[in-house]
Amino acid sequence: MSPHTYDCFVRFSDVDVYGHVNNVKYVEFYQEARIAFITSLAGNLLAVGSNERQVVARIDVDYKRPMLFRPQPYLIETWVTRIGTSSYELGARIRTGAEDDATTCSTAHVRLVAYDLAGGRSRPLTVDERDRLATGLLPDGP
Repeated sequence: MSPHTYDCFVRFSDVDVYGHVNNVKYVEFYQEARIAFITSLAGNLLAVGSNERQVVARIDVDYKRPMLFRPQPYLIETWVTRIGTSSYELGARIRTGAEDDATTCSTAHVRLVAYDLAGGRSRPLTVDERDRLATGLLPDGP
């Protein structure tokens, strides 16, 4: 299994006065890639029309090198690192892309919790959710 890939284009509005992508935009980029990844899993874990959802409980971002405005996309890789009873964790990284030296600009770790909207609290992951997440499992990363 290889990580899910997402092409991330930097918009001019993402760049701050110092000429690089503002740190808060990285979280937004990881969110875009995470949604694309979850949607791509054998079906959709977003459960539209259901009270069963997943919410972000924690996100840790390490900044390795600046992202700059450029016409080529950056590559975001996302994968499942752990599946628990009511939560799971994703690993992700932003890379400059294959046309460059594929340097890592940033890494992130995200914990998501299965959530019951009606009850307003966490819930166990369903067997179906666990099975779908297992298709993206790379405990040691790429």
